[in-house]
Amino acid sequence: MANTFVPQLLSGHEKGDFLALDLGGTNFRVILLKLDPERPLDCIVKYYTVPEPLRLGEGQLLFDFLADCMHNFLEEKGLLGKKLPLGFCFSFPMIQTGINEGILVTWTKSFKCKNVVGKEVVQMLNHAFSKKKGVDVDVVAVINDATGTMMMGSYLDKRSAVGMILGTGCNAAYFERVDKIEKWEGKHPGIDEVIIDIEWGAFGDNGVLDFMKTDIDKQVDLASLLVHSFTFEKLFAGKYIGEIVKRVLSRLIDENVLSRCDVESWNFTAADVSNTME
Repeated sequence: MANTFVPQLLSGHEKGDFLALDLGGTNFRVILLKLDPERPLDCIVKYYTVPEPLRLGEGQLLFDFLADCMHNFLEEKGLLGKKLPLGFCFSFPMIQTGINEGILVTWTKSFKCKNVVGKEVVQMLNHAFSKKKGVDVDVVAVINDATGTMMMGSYLDKRSAVGMILGTGCNAAYFERVDKIEKWEGKHPGIDEVIIDIEWGAFGDNGVLDFMKTDIDKQVDLASLLVHSFTFEKLFAGKYIGEIVKRVLSRLIDENVLSRCDVESWNFTAADVSNTME
């Protein structure tokens, strides 16, 4: 569980243009939000695919790619050179020391870049931006997708109390009273609550879920990019559910319950599972 340093939700009175970068799965999004309390939410989104060599290679090259995409987006929208605030949605476990400071603890899902774990990711992003002429943005916050979901949920419905992600990975965030946060030292005048990132995908890494893991769960873990980590997430999240179902079907084929077909590892996706159910 981690302190996000986000002390409040959106009020609905926000106004102006805001940028967002959303990195967490195979696809990466650049977003332009136009907020006006007197008008419907205007959201412009462009998707970019992150190639595997960038997801597994040198870390700074990944951030340089993000900066390239931002430059491309701003150029298309005629916003090069315009100063804009930016929120960075970085959906990997972080230790945060401030609302716009996050140190990567570990990669998850399909990412395993070199020389980023233990580094401050906003600094790496700003370094990449500094090499792009016309990209004049101010990274005002770094959050993960669970926190982002909670923020957006509250903007659409004031009753929202929890943000939960069921996608490539799985995570959740909620509001906690400041006096219950033992690791946040010092006084925090005017702040009663703060959003906590649960990081429950790693639940079970200490072995408490071993009793319920099947032999197929164990096989999928051993075949994954990050072995013996994010145990709970690997039981059902989108990155893994296709591989789990594929191995179940393969076993049924071996037992002559189903006819044979050949599918390579990790080529049977969550979308294939959904199509099969239909």
